[in-house]
Parts: sequence; C-alpha cells; structure tokens
Amino acid sequence: MFNEKVRAVLGARALLDENDPRIKQKWTELINLLSENEDLTLGFLKECSKTELAFLSEVFEDVAYNLQSKKYIELLYQLDKRYPDLELKSHIQIAEDYMG
Repeated sequence: MFNEKVRAVLGARALLDENDPRIKQKWTELINLLSENEDLTLGFLKECSKTELAFLSEVFEDVAYNLQSKKYIELLYQLDKRYPDLELKSHIQIAEDYMG
C-alpha cells in the first residue's frame, strides 16, 4: 500500500512540466509520505527504479530533516554508488546537513 501511494505521487510528479507550480504540491505529498515511517521509506528506496530515485532526490533534504535517520543517509549513499550517473552526492550531502 505504501509503495503504491509513493508511486502514484511520483507518477503524477513525472507528468508535470518543470515550471508547473503544482510540483511543490507533489513534493509536499512525497515529503509527508516518506516521513511517516522510516522502515517503509527505506524499503521503498531499496527497490525503487532509477527514474523514481531521480525524482525522489528533489525531496531528500526535507525527508532527512524529518526522519533524522543515519540509516536513511547511508542508504542514499549506497544508491548513489548504484546509480552514479544520477549524480546524487550533492543532494545527499545537503540532506545530511539538514539533519543538524
């Protein structure tokens, strides 16, 4: 159920133009969903596709702030190694900074 909800929001986000103001609404939905339960979020990240991860990188920082989880950050670094062409490292470093 959780994965389907996240994928539904990601799908809606993917359909929006980069300049569409509704993107912020989708980001908020993603942040709220991914901040609800660390275990569900980590499980989703472990199995998400490269494209899904690219869209999720837009909200790494806010989710990191809400979760305050070292496991989350560690998993993001693992995903960066899995998909080096996504160049996630700067997003992850900012997310790490958001954890205070």
